[in-house]
Amino acid sequence: MIATKKKFSEQFKLNSSDEFNNTNSRQRFFEPRSIIKRQGDQTDSVFFLESGFLALSKTGANGRRQIINFVFPGEYCGMTKRDYFACDIECLSFTSLRIISKDNFENTLNNNSALMREIHDQQVYWNDGLEELIYLLGARSTEEKIASFLIFLNIRQYRYLQDPLYKEIPLSRADIGDFLGMRVETVSRTLSKFRKLKAIKSFENNRIKILDFNVLTKIAELEDSWEYWDQRRTHHS
Repeated sequence: MIATKKKFSEQFKLNSSDEFNNTNSRQRFFEPRSIIKRQGDQTDSVFFLESGFLALSKTGANGRRQIINFVFPGEYCGMTKRDYFACDIECLSFTSLRIISKDNFENTLNNNSALMREIHDQQVYWNDGLEELIYLLGARSTEEKIASFLIFLNIRQYRYLQDPLYKEIPLSRADIGDFLGMRVETVSRTLSKFRKLKAIKSFENNRIKILDFNVLTKIAELEDSWEYWDQRRTHHS
C-alpha cells in the first residue's frame, strides 16, 4: 500500500546517486508490510532505499516464509540478470523508495564509474556480511544465535545510519523466526530473557532497541569482535 508523505520521516533519509533524479526515476512511499514486488514478477525496475527497511523472502510450497536478506537505507536492490524476481520484496516499516527503470539503471551504470564502484562495494559488503553471519549462527544455542543476529543487523545498518542514537531494529518476532528458522514462540521467550537482562527494549510497532551491547556480545560470545566495532561507533559519535 502506498503511504502518504505525511507519514514518512526523513530523519534518517539517504539519497541515491545524483544520476537518478525526478526526471528519470520516481519516489514512492509505502506502508509497513507492503509488497513492492512478488516472486515471479517481471524485473522491470531497480530500487534505491532512501528510508525504511526491506526484507527479501521466499515462500515455499508449504506456505512457509524464509527471509534471505534485508535491505537498509542507502542500498540498491532488485539488481539481477533474471527476467523475473526470485523473491518477494517487502517493506518492514514506512518506506521511501526511489524506483529506477531497469534499462535506465543499466545504461547509467555502464557510463558512470562512481556508481559502478558504489554498487560493487555494496555487493562485497553483502557477501562479507552473510559469510560472517553464517559463521556466527553455526552450531550455536538459540540465545547465542538471536544475540548474534541482533548485533549483525545493527552493524550492517550502522554502515549507512551513522547516528549513534539509532539503535532500533524494525523486526517482528515472526521476521526474526523466518530468517533464523525458529518458531515465533522460541524467539519470544528468548527476547523476554534479553529484556529481563535489560539488553533490549521492545515496542508495539515491531521495533527492538538495543540498550546494552555488552550484554548481547557476552551472550553471543563476541566480546573480542565487538571491540573493533565499538571503537568505530565511539569515533563517529
